[in-house]
Amino acid sequence: MKTNTNISAKRNQGIDILRGFCILAVILLHLNIQVDFKETFLGAILPRPWFNLFFWSGFYGVVIFFTLSGYLIANSTIQKWHVLGHINMRGFYMIRFARIMPLLVVLLLILVSLHLLDIPGFVINEEQTSLGRAVFSVLTFHINWLQIKVGYLPANWDVLWSISIEETFYLFFPILCFFIRKEWQFMAVVSVFLFISPWARVALFPGNELGDRNHLAFIDSIAMGCITAILAHRVRFSKIYQLLFLIIGSICMILVLFFRGWVYRSGLVGMGLNITLLSLGVSLVVLWMHNRHITGKEKDRWIFRGIRKMGRLSYEIYVTHMFIIIGLVGIFKKLGLSGAWTYILYVLVILGSYYFARFLHFRCTEPLNQWLRNRYQKKWKPIDKL
Repeated sequence: MKTNTNISAKRNQGIDILRGFCILAVILLHLNIQVDFKETFLGAILPRPWFNLFFWSGFYGVVIFFTLSGYLIANSTIQKWHVLGHINMRGFYMIRFARIMPLLVVLLLILVSLHLLDIPGFVINEEQTSLGRAVFSVLTFHINWLQIKVGYLPANWDVLWSISIEETFYLFFPILCFFIRKEWQFMAVVSVFLFISPWARVALFPGNELGDRNHLAFIDSIAMGCITAILAHRVRFSKIYQLLFLIIGSICMILVLFFRGWVYRSGLVGMGLNITLLSLGVSLVVLWMHNRHITGKEKDRWIFRGIRKMGRLSYEIYVTHMFIIIGLVGIFKKLGLSGAWTYILYVLVILGSYYFARFLHFRCTEPLNQWLRNRYQKKWKPIDKL
């Protein structure tokens, strides 16, 4: 497959749009928990499948993030080092550290300060766990396991469970690539999780509401993303196959996201296969997106520009949106507002989450990201040439 190097080096707009819808789903879920949209006129008349799609899809949004992460990391690795087995582990870890850790450290400093100041909504119940234990779990990528053991932590801490899974993936991915040099062997090894993860979702912690947050429960989603990137680079698919990928992938996603009653009655949820089906659908759609991107066929449609911008800031929005929700919902409830004011609240939370994340990105995380990368390049050698 012939590709345009300049095009492939640019961001994939379709991926950013998909990430934007995912982060919007997360915001709407967490906001709806605080202020039920069903209490509004529009919320009351929305059919249940549509209401669930708009306001109860945050968890599925995170699942899609896992699949996209697997694709994006494997895809960028192949672009930089051409073959997964040629990965430079030091360079890979530096890139990930520079992107993830600055904001995470700033977030922890803020959360620790708010806890010590005894600010409502940010205080960890000492009967559950200590502040030091919570901080340690975040920095060692296992806050999800801590919550499985002790229960929900305050909202801003709670969202970090998926970050722990992502970071663990970043930790082991280059090691796996280094020791399994052939890409077909890599795909064979990670495919094992297509069988392990559904079991881990339903059987590893039976009866525990947070049990499906364990690391093993989502490796199949990440693995499918990695396999998608390898296939996209190594196999030339005809236009007919690409169209089939789009159609079949869309059907899988629609089944899980919209026809939830049928998916539940079919037994897929009980077997943990609803997540597998969703990730498969996302992977097939991403294969179609990848081809459109590298051949220059994707369109810059103005209607998606806003959601695409949210997708580009999805990490910053994800780890900070609860500050906006807690703050604005607190004001909303203190003023005793309801009814039509709920619409305004929802709009303000979405806009506030985006602009707060944008401020942090350009004033904090991106400058620190570039500073860390520049220091690495001066000490070692340019990352892109590793």
